[in-house]
Amino acid sequence: MEEGSIWLYIISLAALVALSAYFSASETAFSTVNRIRLKKLAKEGNKKASRALKIADRFDSAISTILIGNNIVNIAAASIGTLLFTGLMGPSGAGVSTLVMTVVVLIFGEVMPKSVANEYSESFAMFSASALSVLMKVFSPFVWCFAKLKKALSKKLAGPMGEAASQPSVTEEELKVIIDEIQDEGVLEEQESDLVQSALEFDEICVNEVLTPRVDVVGVELGDSIESIRDLFFAERYSRLPVYEKNIDNIVGILNQQEFIMRLVKGQRFQVADILQRALYVPPTKKISVLLGELQREKLHMAVVTDQYGGTLGIVTIEDLLEELVGDIWDEHEEITYAVIPLGEHTYEVDGDLNVYDMLDKLGFDSSRFDFESGSVSGWVLERLEHIPAQGEQFSFENLDVTVTQLDEQRINKITVHVNPLPEGEEE
Repeated sequence: MEEGSIWLYIISLAALVALSAYFSASETAFSTVNRIRLKKLAKEGNKKASRALKIADRFDSAISTILIGNNIVNIAAASIGTLLFTGLMGPSGAGVSTLVMTVVVLIFGEVMPKSVANEYSESFAMFSASALSVLMKVFSPFVWCFAKLKKALSKKLAGPMGEAASQPSVTEEELKVIIDEIQDEGVLEEQESDLVQSALEFDEICVNEVLTPRVDVVGVELGDSIESIRDLFFAERYSRLPVYEKNIDNIVGILNQQEFIMRLVKGQRFQVADILQRALYVPPTKKISVLLGELQREKLHMAVVTDQYGGTLGIVTIEDLLEELVGDIWDEHEEITYAVIPLGEHTYEVDGDLNVYDMLDKLGFDSSRFDFESGSVSGWVLERLEHIPAQGEQFSFENLDVTVTQLDEQRINKITVHVNPLPEGEEE
């Protein structure tokens, strides 16, 4: 074999391996590219990002083009390698060519370019977008055939269920995992991550999980004197009070403290019924995200939660809803209290009014594993014991030892929870 032919073969092989590396890197880059980052760059006017985003939006066509190109150059490289080595070594060169080309293509045409593209996916996607868009047009007839073949195969695989439903690119649970990961990477602060997580979970919470229960509702009767209502406002420092007729099951409206005090200061004679805001009645199963929208539209700050018989279960305010997003909100008149207080190593005092799932989260459990009928800790204790407990009564749940420590007649005010360490290697 002449020296000129040898160099021509070597240059051709180098070019084909380079093309193989380009196709392999493009495949990895567009498979792992951060579309959100590309969209941001495209909005900022980056034309390369805009081109790469268009290709990413047509990923099926792009991957078909890449695979066609990659197979063409790899087969061509193998053929030229065979010609080169058989010309140099005779019939035994075919085996040597197979070994050498496999190693060269695997290292320089597959593994290395894919590793680099995986690390710099956005940069390489933008770099390769122009050439790839041209190749997509060149190979469009073949891509069209593959698309039809894929569609026919998908229908066969789907069977009697019909064509498979398209899946979202990111589910809500996956998004929560992404948020945790970017918090670990330092992109989000802990409070920012908590706020985003709370916003995602906001739509899943029902009114009965955040309401103030009937036994804690402070209200006034429609026939109460102005003086007694004034004294109650001053004593409780609430901005609004529910007003009922005869009993708490018949709430007829909401009394605004500002309106009430303003009329008192002006010395006006009035009846409570004259300044009542209408009450919004909601079932306990209503989602708080829906209720928040209703309260905003109606310009109300409080809703009455009713049971299936029309009785009052409790009340819920806009503040109760917002606390599910931003945590407890305290004003200057409120005494700050904590629902979970550490008492010692692995031991905590827990308020009976705390949401049972919040308690489990604070104690390190994955609360989504559990499904309780009761929403509060006190209800959960009653659910587990199936009777009104005595002070000091105990039970175990998972690796928790629970003790009832404070009762108010039939109501459980406080419990103590001891978390027993799990055996080494065992997960909660």
